[in-house]
Amino acid sequence: MRTTNRRLEALSLLQAHPGISATQLAARLGVTERTARRDIAELREVGYRIDGEAGRTGGYRLASGTAMPPLLLDADEVAAVALGLRTAVTVDGLETAAITALAKLAQVVPSRWRTRLSALAQVETLPLHSTNRDVLIPAALACRAGEAIRIRRRESAVDVQPHRLVTVRRRWYLVACPRDSTRWRVYALERIKHVQPLGTRFPAPEPPTDAAMFVADSLAHGPWRHQVRIRVHTSADLVRDLVDPTVATVIDHDDDCELHFGTDDLDWAARWLTYLNLDLDVLEPAELNDHLRGLGRWLTDRY
Repeated sequence: MRTTNRRLEALSLLQAHPGISATQLAARLGVTERTARRDIAELREVGYRIDGEAGRTGGYRLASGTAMPPLLLDADEVAAVALGLRTAVTVDGLETAAITALAKLAQVVPSRWRTRLSALAQVETLPLHSTNRDVLIPAALACRAGEAIRIRRRESAVDVQPHRLVTVRRRWYLVACPRDSTRWRVYALERIKHVQPLGTRFPAPEPPTDAAMFVADSLAHGPWRHQVRIRVHTSADLVRDLVDPTVATVIDHDDDCELHFGTDDLDWAARWLTYLNLDLDVLEPAELNDHLRGLGRWLTDRY
């Protein structure tokens, strides 16, 4: 057995059998105790903290250190880690790290294990149904590295400084600042056809402190034809329980609250407000009242 392979095997034995003795280690490796002890010394030199205890009940144990050295995982452990990372994709603040960790994992696993990883790619906890992996992974890596990218959407391209990836309703959004801009924007990844790393970093303003809230606010108040303000005669807490923050923002007042949202379709707005079943008044736009009255007449005539 080559020296490097033997030491990797020794590391695997230490992970699988905490407290293994030098005698047991040597027997499993097919070497002398002296060689086994030398392998332990070499592993310590490259960053593994290995504690040793003398005596009949003593042995070697891997201990936590100041840095995380490489780990040796078998096929089942790789599958478990991959599944856990796919679940982490849905956890606010861990989306980008989970995707980049998965990409690194896929690069280094033995080819015979990749079929299992490909099967895990279909797990429903990973919201990739509308996003190209060739777009998602380089975007995630750029966010982690702080490296500018060129994103191509249909026929146009824009150079941006990425900040963070966020998932909303099982869809991916990129928070990024266009080159020479002073404002952060939100880009839907499903509309991006290609991502090209630029190998540089663009100047950008201070990023949003809460990227998820920034995306939610952008979706609720984006470039819509109509900006809607509604006075709701109940507590803001009750309304927040009913309203998705990506649809509308709740503004708290003393005895009631306001709903602010954008839409291109006032008929949809009338139906949605009716669905909420709340006592409300339209502050703007005034024409929304006509759509509410029209919906009421249609319901009366129909039922």
